[in-house]
Amino acid sequence: MTPQQIVGLAVRLFSVWLVFQALQFIGSGKALDGQLGNDAGYAYFLAALVMACLAAILWFFPMWIAHKLVPRTQFENVLRVPAKEAVIVACIIIGLWLFTSQVLPGLAHFLSLAFAMKANNQPLSASDQFTIVRLGPVIIELAIAAVLCFKAHAISHFFITERASRGEK
Repeated sequence: MTPQQIVGLAVRLFSVWLVFQALQFIGSGKALDGQLGNDAGYAYFLAALVMACLAAILWFFPMWIAHKLVPRTQFENVLRVPAKEAVIVACIIIGLWLFTSQVLPGLAHFLSLAFAMKANNQPLSASDQFTIVRLGPVIIELAIAAVLCFKAHAISHFFITERASRGEK
């Protein structure tokens, strides 16, 4: 892989991350609308739209962006890292990052809530429904992080086509 191809792959992975962030913003906007009404989540929806548009641009034009970021080199200037292994490593790193930045703080919140309720001799069923509903995104993020970490090989097939792995142009 050339340095531009590595940066292009990173740009595509960043676009996937932007889509996940946009989905979170949509959820936050819906929650805000549900609590306050009157289109209170408008800014969240607008930010999600901007993120989704940016993600689409990054997804469809990664090499153009890579060539703008990395100076032109000769095609023979390749780094000896197999593309498939680079994608597998990148997926695992993103999965671990998602786990540490999103899942662990969410689980820590719910575990501390459960311990506080147990210390006060309250059953977990005594918590309100919105507290339980907020556990949903944490579980979804946990599933996404697990898929990224444990199915990185399958995901690499999506990013690296057979034609690219054979070295055809």
